[in-house]
Amino acid sequence: MNRLLPLPALLLFASFTATLPAQAPAPPRLIIGIAVDQMRYDFLYRYSEKYGPGGFKRLLREGFSCENTHFNYVPTYTGPGHAAIYTGAPPAINGVIANEWWDPEWGKHRYVTTDTMVKTVGGEGRVGQHSPRVLLSTTITDELRLSNNFKSKVVGICLKDRGSILPAGHIPNACYWFDDKGGNWITSTYYPDSLGLPQWVQDFNARRLADQYTATPWTRLLTQPYDESFAGWDRYDDGKYIGMPGGFPHDLPALKKKFGYTVLRFTPFGNSLTLDFALEAIEKMELGADAVPDFLCLSFSATDYIGHQWGIHAEETQDAYLRLDADLARLFNYLDQKFGKNNVLVFLTSDHGGAETPVHLEDLEVPAGVYAESKAEMPLNEAIQAEFGKKGDFVFEASNQQVWLDHVSLRDAGIESEDAAQVLVKYLRAQPGVYDAWSRRDLMALPDDYPYAPEHRRGIHPRRSGDVIFNLEPAWHADDKTFSQGGTTHGSPYSYDTHVPLVWYGWRVPSGASFAPVSVTDIAPTLAAMLRIMEPNGSTGKVIEAVLR
Repeated sequence: MNRLLPLPALLLFASFTATLPAQAPAPPRLIIGIAVDQMRYDFLYRYSEKYGPGGFKRLLREGFSCENTHFNYVPTYTGPGHAAIYTGAPPAINGVIANEWWDPEWGKHRYVTTDTMVKTVGGEGRVGQHSPRVLLSTTITDELRLSNNFKSKVVGICLKDRGSILPAGHIPNACYWFDDKGGNWITSTYYPDSLGLPQWVQDFNARRLADQYTATPWTRLLTQPYDESFAGWDRYDDGKYIGMPGGFPHDLPALKKKFGYTVLRFTPFGNSLTLDFALEAIEKMELGADAVPDFLCLSFSATDYIGHQWGIHAEETQDAYLRLDADLARLFNYLDQKFGKNNVLVFLTSDHGGAETPVHLEDLEVPAGVYAESKAEMPLNEAIQAEFGKKGDFVFEASNQQVWLDHVSLRDAGIESEDAAQVLVKYLRAQPGVYDAWSRRDLMALPDDYPYAPEHRRGIHPRRSGDVIFNLEPAWHADDKTFSQGGTTHGSPYSYDTHVPLVWYGWRVPSGASFAPVSVTDIAPTLAAMLRIMEPNGSTGKVIEAVLR
């Protein structure tokens, strides 16, 4: 075969093959994927003067930072974000189009990981009725297990069910999330723990760390002023997620009596409890104990709850990141002592960013606002009725900047679905804060250079997504239920929601940084290349070559 090649090609071929290793390098003993919920890219640096040396600064000093990492689809939410990180695919392929939506397949509104075919393990009621069956493609964690006859162990841990379930994929060894009612870590019968929680999880729950973390007030970690946060921010931080007013100290014992263990999610101690449990899982499940690599999917959710409640400029948000920095230092010190830096591979990223608070921008005379999406179904339906002179309920739902039509009701009324969609497009384009709107058919026909058309298309799944899609102006958000006065939200194609950190650390990772464009969907294929295994079956990402130098 080589005799047919010209001499220059032969020399090039020989030179290229000589650079390839004879066999795959010995893998890391443990891989830890860290997702910090709602962490904007700039949080790597905003509080850096007050970060300690062993957390974020250590990652940046000793690891490799992809400084220009973005999500390449809409909407930017927790469920789609975690799915994209681990599948290497956008919602158009992996099927996770939002945290919740009107599901044409179910004929009703659904929550992303809800699965009524499974039962709760370790708790009561429906809090454990979850599984990864919504996910239509494999994850890098699935591929790792498939690559070595299931010798690798995979575990997902997060306060949020979706933040644990989607990363760990279809065939993990275990997934755990937090039950607000009992203050315990639980799972579902989908997983190998279907007969009951392992003894080590029961023992951990019996320690009642959630009670200890809420036994004293939440005060600032540092006594020095939080100059990086905005003075007088209290008037903007009255988010409606939970009745916790802004301003330190926060009386956690009193708040726990009122809200139960839910209050833990809105404090940095939710992250600390998550790390406590993750370290226990490493020990008791013997992750990284042999030469076969194991994978821990670890997601910190408290930053998201705190951001929604108080916003990106609040002292509570700053304190959460300072305390997370200390927790990361605790994790890295543990890994040093347990495995050594060169035997673990860590990446840290986020599932989405977060926006400025619109009422604050409006006070500064910066264009911003909130589109009342939760109240849009009635006027949208009325627009169809008025156009065609027919009565009926033609709109199932408006959410995630999409509208789902009732095709059966439209057909019975003699209305073509595309004609109804065009009526809604015209209506939406006339609303304050709406940049543009399209029927799904028209969106797919837009040229690639039309602003944010490719991002919207990557977020559309043919069997699950809405019939009409709209995009809001920058600094406008549709989350009117929790965003009318304070706090923050996310979901847009704009940089404040798409630009997230991505830092690699440990096994075979060079130190340095790059500003070359990177997509979050590049993480999974890069891991596959590093481990010399197949990328997830729906992956569209590319290998980040700089990390493999």
